[in-house]
Amino acid sequence: MPELSPRDLAAMNLEQVRSQLLDAAAFGKYLTPEQLENAAGKIGEGLRVFRALSD
Repeated sequence: MPELSPRDLAAMNLEQVRSQLLDAAAFGKYLTPEQLENAAGKIGEGLRVFRALSD
């Protein structure tokens, strides 16, 4: 399997966070502080990657 580009990896991580948050909202699931911190890290890294690619 080919290695993902930084852009593809960032997009995949953001989609995972989106799916996790939608699932929690739709079904009233509780996210632990660790899960939220992990999600925030993925969002931050995704933003960093997309900003770097747009320069």
